[in-house]
Amino acid sequence: MRRKYQCQVLSDVVMLFILLSLMGFHLWSEYIHEWLGTILFLMVMLHVGLNTHWLQKLFQGEYCAFRLLQLSINALLLLLFLSAVISGVMLSRHLLPDLVIHSSSDLVRKVHMASVHWLQIIIALHLGIHWRMLANFFCKIWHISPVSVLITRILPLIFSAIAVYGIYAFIQRERLPYLLFQVDFAFFDFDESMFLFYWDFFAITLSGAYLSQILIWLMTFRQPVRR
Repeated sequence: MRRKYQCQVLSDVVMLFILLSLMGFHLWSEYIHEWLGTILFLMVMLHVGLNTHWLQKLFQGEYCAFRLLQLSINALLLLLFLSAVISGVMLSRHLLPDLVIHSSSDLVRKVHMASVHWLQIIIALHLGIHWRMLANFFCKIWHISPVSVLITRILPLIFSAIAVYGIYAFIQRERLPYLLFQVDFAFFDFDESMFLFYWDFFAITLSGAYLSQILIWLMTFRQPVRR
């Protein structure tokens, strides 16, 4: 297995954990939050650098439904990431407090919160697009047959249950108003369990990944019956 691909998957896993940590703003100090955001930015740059082959092929070949879906998700991912980074830099009070563009206005804060929450959803869809590839990767690392009962029956059942719980967590934690740009100030439960918080947001992410799997199935794998 190529070392470059191993590096890609490892960096993707680390980015996912950092993203979940950033969602738990109240569980860390503001100083750590800004450092985590900076590290995520650098890792995204690394991720783009390791995937330049995809960019080089952007204007080559025909665009099927799957490729259009992939391009749309990646374009949204880029726009949301830039929005989250720029608004985060404007709000920075520790690492970049003296920038000319510094602003702690309600509008910038709302943009940052909405961007980050949308970013989690789109990253989940992005993860779902590469789900099969990642599954094959981990099967090779752990020396598990991709046609074993564990892979074809047990794990899909477990992941499906977690994804269903993720929908409940999304509703229970009232994430929709963040996506609709309706939250002016976030109210946090500083006494809640860190494990429960990250479990809920991991489940929400898994729900998004499963949603993209359903979209892929609807768009590319359902073939009309020929008579």
